Amino acid sequence: MKHFFPALIFLIFHQVSAQAPITTSLFELFGDHIFVKIQVDDSEPLDFIFDTGDGLSVIDLDVAQSLKLDLDHRQTKTSAQGTISGALIKHKALKINDFILESNIKVYATSLKHLEISIGRNIDGIIGYDMLQHHVVRLNYDNMKLEVYGDNYPKMGEKVAIKLHNAIPTLSAYVTLNSGETLSGTYYLNTGAGTTLDFNTPFSNENNIINKIGDHYSYMVKGIESTETRHFRAQTQTFRFSNFSFDKFPIGISQAEKGVQADRKITGIIGNKLLKRYNLLFDYKNSVIYFEENSYSGSPFVLNSSGIDLQYKDNMSTVFIHNVVENSPADKEGIEMNDELLAINGQSVTTMTLPAMEKQLMQEGERLSLEILRNGTNKTFKITLKSLL
Repeated sequence: MKHFFPALIFLIFHQVSAQAPITTSLFELFGDHIFVKIQVDDSEPLDFIFDTGDGLSVIDLDVAQSLKLDLDHRQTKTSAQGTISGALIKHKALKINDFILESNIKVYATSLKHLEISIGRNIDGIIGYDMLQHHVVRLNYDNMKLEVYGDNYPKMGEKVAIKLHNAIPTLSAYVTLNSGETLSGTYYLNTGAGTTLDFNTPFSNENNIINKIGDHYSYMVKGIESTETRHFRAQTQTFRFSNFSFDKFPIGISQAEKGVQADRKITGIIGNKLLKRYNLLFDYKNSVIYFEENSYSGSPFVLNSSGIDLQYKDNMSTVFIHNVVENSPADKEGIEMNDELLAINGQSVTTMTLPAMEKQLMQEGERLSLEILRNGTNKTFKITLKSLL
């Protein structure tokens, strides 16, 4: 009996230590985008978006040049909306905390300025498949940590089978339209997409989604390439996958004619507005993802209640009205595209992040005072926020 407890303690310690991460890094959730610190060779830690929809690691062209990386040759890359061109950089190592995630790989260099002005902050690069194909990775939103594991890892939450398509994980799901029709499909899981769910263009057209979905409005979407495409925003009756189900679920309807959102084999994209409600563990080797409900799980899906879409100018300090939805509260009060936004309720936008501004514009029922600069003249508009759906 004397030897039982030490043996038991050793066994427990061995099991716990076997499941300990190889390395851990804090990540930042900026709006709906995940930023993690990545080193390229022996660089200082850089701000990379963690994007499961990314099949090839990307670095901003200006960053690549500042690091004096050797740009090998030009090449095109397929994105959600189409294709972009840039340069390949060969034989690079990507690291977290000096732990090598992958060595001797190709990194794609292209300008990310168009994403920066839309997301609202500096982006040094994008990483996804190159990390996930070699390591088990867990996103723990409860403590904002990205954990990298070997073959032994904590299996917490609902185990969901996935398949890789074009290096992007997919799963099966069901949507019930407001017409009552239930449609099954296969969806990309894309942590880099700031949406709940988008239907791909072929699926939308073949199933006449626009005419079955009920109330909807249009908006513009920008991916890794600079070209924008018009989408529609609406709600479904229900959306479900595995044992998870959502009622009155907000969705997007793609009109993209190029890129993965024009893929006929895939129904659509599940984005990070939904995925961030779970601590996620990705195990590509065994074709599974574990979904564990977290502190975001019970929060409501917040909808656009102003009709305004904001974006920065290239200087990353001037905020302007990028789009105004027709018949929205902003439209009815006379706010126009290309107006410069100076302040919200007296607070200068220079003291706010873009996600913080967008959050204020989603508080249904609130009365906001917006200070606008138009053609050299300051104007003040007062709008009462009301959900567009």
